[in-house]
Amino acid sequence: MFGESCILGGCLAEIVFFLYKTGEAMLDAAVRPFVINAVCHDMTRDLVIVTHDWTPRLVSFMNGTLDPCDYLDELPGIEAPVQARAATFLIIYRILVNVPAVFLGLFCGAWSDQTGRKLPMMIPSLGSILAVLLYMLGLVLVEHTLMIIMMGALIQGILGKSSVITMAVNSYISDTTFKEDRTRKLGKLLAMNFFGLFVGSLLAGALQDIANLQATFVVVSAFHAASVLTVVMCMDESVHDKMPSEEGFETNYHVKPGLFSLRGLKDSVWALVKPREEGKRTLVVVAFMAMFLNQTCKVGEQDVTVLFVQKPPLSWDPSGYGYLLSVDYAGMGMCLLLLLPVLSTFLHISDIAIILLGLSCKLVRTVWAGFCTHTWMVYVSVIIGSAGGIVTSGLRSILSKAVSDDETGKIFALASSAETAAKLLGSVVFVNIYAATLDIWAGLAYISAALVTLVLIVLMVWLYKEQQLVSNHSLFSDYNGIAGSWDGRGALANNYPTICEPDKSPDEKESQSLLPLSASSASLIAIPASSPCE
Repeated sequence: MFGESCILGGCLAEIVFFLYKTGEAMLDAAVRPFVINAVCHDMTRDLVIVTHDWTPRLVSFMNGTLDPCDYLDELPGIEAPVQARAATFLIIYRILVNVPAVFLGLFCGAWSDQTGRKLPMMIPSLGSILAVLLYMLGLVLVEHTLMIIMMGALIQGILGKSSVITMAVNSYISDTTFKEDRTRKLGKLLAMNFFGLFVGSLLAGALQDIANLQATFVVVSAFHAASVLTVVMCMDESVHDKMPSEEGFETNYHVKPGLFSLRGLKDSVWALVKPREEGKRTLVVVAFMAMFLNQTCKVGEQDVTVLFVQKPPLSWDPSGYGYLLSVDYAGMGMCLLLLLPVLSTFLHISDIAIILLGLSCKLVRTVWAGFCTHTWMVYVSVIIGSAGGIVTSGLRSILSKAVSDDETGKIFALASSAETAAKLLGSVVFVNIYAATLDIWAGLAYISAALVTLVLIVLMVWLYKEQQLVSNHSLFSDYNGIAGSWDGRGALANNYPTICEPDKSPDEKESQSLLPLSASSASLIAIPASSPCE
């Protein structure tokens, strides 16, 4: 509407994404400990277990001046049941917040190609605002807190969460930039993702320390409201900037499909599996699978960490997890802004090699995390794994380079939905592993994530060798096409045109040109070299 007059009009998509990711990170960092606390209060509302060592505090508990949920590390009899039940509710929370978003994202990509990007950018923020209102209601109706939290998560999922807005902003960047500038702009967008998560996680921890959970929810709503207002007031629609004759715009543009059109879903899936030349289908499929598995491990590790750091010997406060996330996201953002340009622009390292570097750092991090017994060890593991942020950038780069321009939106929609589905799978798999092995060794869930990362490394090495074979075969084919083949008389038989002057004398030999014919050769006649000039 007022895009041309807005300050920083050239990076509005990055601003919107930063505001949304800040609010989302604050909400995730606040809700996960909120779920654990709600489970604890639900289990200890009518019964408090006190050992002999707690006799001096028994009166305080009976008078309500002490909350047993603040001393779980001193109550091993109820800590394990609380952790196990909290793991179950975290899985339910992930299901409700991610499954509806996956389906909406699958359909929304093709739909937004013709109806516009602005509405998909706004809907997830509106869903988060509605969810926050329910979460605040849960703080008042303490007897129904868990049910209200799950209702808020369902609203977030139904309205798309990060799956839809990620597709929308990536497609908006593709719509409004030239191809040669697109990689840099998409890199900036991914950097805004990490810095938004950094700021949100830091604010969540700080606000819970200096204020309370209600204040955190209010600030979350403010960030999402700012994101919606930026889209409404400053951004112009991008799909109408293309004319019907432009590449990537359907000739039947006036026919607008419905949101839940099966044709759009079919086109998105076909863009993933369709045959491509020079082994590009293998690139697309493997990069897609790697992105899914990488996101699965990332989210599963985060959900395990929120439980791991609150049990002995670490016994962190809920705000400590927010600080940890802020360091994690800040490290990944800095690697993306500083390390990635050095690797790709100055050292000219291939995308697959960049991905292997990031995966190697993630492997060290997950193995280290399983043996953490002190706070400093946890932070060291996060710093080591910061280079893992370049994995997603490398995989998206592979996808964008392997598909045509008119398939970019479909691939982004499919990738966003797959990443959202991975959040659900990662939470279910790794939290269940943590709950099942808690009595054996709490770090076994991290080792499981390390094994998946090792599989990804092997997959990327195989893909690198496959691409080398394809590249060598392509060069060999090109060489044969240029060099031609020797005939039986030892002469080189090629496909270069023979140029003969019309009035050439019979004594003159034919001449061969290695240059393409031009307009200046209009008076000459070109015939194959194997045919005599007549």
